[in-house]
Amino acid sequence: MKKEALKPNKNIEIFKSFKEGHYEMPTEVIFGRGVLNEVANLLLVRKSQKIVLVFGDHFKNSYFFNRLSSSLNKLKKETVIYPEKIIKSDIKTVNNLTEFCRHKNFDIILAIGGGTIIDTAKCAAALSQNEGLVEDYIIKKTKVLKNKSLNLIVLPTTAGTGSEVTPWATVWDTKQKKKYSLTSPFMFPKLAVIDPQLTDSLPPTITAETGFDALAQAIESYWSVKHNPISDEFALKAIKLAMETLEEVVNHPDKNLRDKMAKASMLTGLAFSNTQTTICHSVSYPMTAHFNIAHGQAVAVTLPSFIEYNLPVMEKKRRKTILRVLKSNSEKEAAKKVTSLIKNIGLMTKLSELGIRKEDINLIVREGFHPDRVGNTQKIPSSMRLRKMLEEIL
Repeated sequence: MKKEALKPNKNIEIFKSFKEGHYEMPTEVIFGRGVLNEVANLLLVRKSQKIVLVFGDHFKNSYFFNRLSSSLNKLKKETVIYPEKIIKSDIKTVNNLTEFCRHKNFDIILAIGGGTIIDTAKCAAALSQNEGLVEDYIIKKTKVLKNKSLNLIVLPTTAGTGSEVTPWATVWDTKQKKKYSLTSPFMFPKLAVIDPQLTDSLPPTITAETGFDALAQAIESYWSVKHNPISDEFALKAIKLAMETLEEVVNHPDKNLRDKMAKASMLTGLAFSNTQTTICHSVSYPMTAHFNIAHGQAVAVTLPSFIEYNLPVMEKKRRKTILRVLKSNSEKEAAKKVTSLIKNIGLMTKLSELGIRKEDINLIVREGFHPDRVGNTQKIPSSMRLRKMLEEIL
């Protein structure tokens, strides 16, 4: 029944009950403004002999790069900078970094960047200690990760993806325009060093897109059928912080707001690391793959609709709790508040504003039913209902 509901040609709606689950978090987290300065003092770093640095332009062009490089040089460790530019965590990029790490005998990968950089590094850390290419694991599925990952320390430079504390990484197949996830308990980073000052210079658009992704992930974690009491606590705290902070940090950023948004992002990662995301993310993937819409924006455009769709079927106490955190009396009011937030941070609320036409909706419906995401939703819409929902926000 569940599998049929995930096929877009079946006009079925499924309702699921919530289950308490097991919470796991092997990643050690160090959080605080200025903790970048402590990286060279970490025991894991001091015990290492050879380190590879993987980072994006946002970090390379900041004064933090020289500060980190100087502190590592004082330790007299062999430090290698990965020479290739990472733009997307696609199959080729992941395999290139994997092969680089396999033949250099590194003790640690130190990854500094947004979700793309961190996801690529997580894949390489895992695959470099195992055989084969990433497509063997996510497409052909002829291999599984059997060995522990190379030690990985991640420092996020955006406040949103939560990838620093999750056991999976997004891998894009740019030829087939599909999104995959490499997933395993081995994918958890060894250590996450979260320094909000690395987000201080983020432009408004990236702040908005990544920040809204954090909010969506927290909301989806809360209504996920895989939720548990610990993930609930993290999710609710993340929702509250993001709702209170996001508009201000986009339009009038300061250090205090950056700290709060970085904390919200961390909390949402701690929440959905155990629950996964749900239908909003599933529907967003073909929007990104085919229409080049930024992930946070792709998630934002449908979230208000799914708030109205999912909240009414939640257990009464849980529905009341999330509405209270959203400072709303009904799901309709909550959806309106989230819609206002989307507009106030400069994102779009209509598919047509993103270049998506009515004739494109069938493609989104057809490719938006990812079982590993849609199946986490308490109320799974039929393909007909999803199509109607998308047409209503056209």
